[in-house]
Amino acid sequence: MLTSGWCSGALVDEDGARCMIGAIRAEAVGDRGLEADAASVLLDAIRRTFGEHVDSVPSFNDAHGSGRVPMRMLDQAAGLADARGL
Repeated sequence: MLTSGWCSGALVDEDGARCMIGAIRAEAVGDRGLEADAASVLLDAIRRTFGEHVDSVPSFNDAHGSGRVPMRMLDQAAGLADARGL
């Protein structure tokens, strides 16, 4: 997302921008286990900040009008994953 940009409503838009899950998928490079672990940690980070009512990473991503908050949550999730040794 840093290089290609952020989007909502699609994993990757026509300009190459990615949503949160699209960014995870790109970084996991086909490793579905890694992708699932990353999405789980990301949802945990989102819920720690925004509450348990957040249903999913895609719904959270698509609820925002810019990538500012989603990018911040990806950063927090990276710290959380590091603390968990993932």
